[in-house]
Amino acid sequence: MTPCNKTLEIGQVNMTEEQELDSVENDKNWKALRDENKSLKEKVTVFEAQAKDGVFKEAGLDTSQGIGKAISQVYKGDLEVESLRTFASEEYGVTFEEVGQQDGIREEVQESQNKLDTITRESVVDTFGDDIIDAINSSDNPKDSIRLKLAAMDEAKENSR
Repeated sequence: MTPCNKTLEIGQVNMTEEQELDSVENDKNWKALRDENKSLKEKVTVFEAQAKDGVFKEAGLDTSQGIGKAISQVYKGDLEVESLRTFASEEYGVTFEEVGQQDGIREEVQESQNKLDTITRESVVDTFGDDIIDAINSSDNPKDSIRLKLAAMDEAKENSR
């Protein structure tokens, strides 16, 4: 070999080493890019799930149970309340009540509960001792029976105070 060829060979070796170093650095960059891509995909999946839950709640469906859970597993359409409601009503026969109707129902239930609480608070439970009831039932004389009944009523009044 001539001295010129040796230089060329040495130059080729240096170029090959540089190319190998560049490819190793590129491989590290690709790995970092793949890792970053994977983590970003996971974040997007989480955000999509949150958005889907939000739309289902706005539509009035609970994704954790019942028909809402079934629809959430099947529904692949647009994440819009109207399209979701349309899908649910067409495919599953779900009816959605308007918010005004729900408020009216809530008011009616609250009013009924208030009436029930008032009745419960003002009612008096007549409880008598077993001995008074037995005495009334076993008395043969009407005067004794009336006297025992009046005594029971007096006892009930005293208990209610």
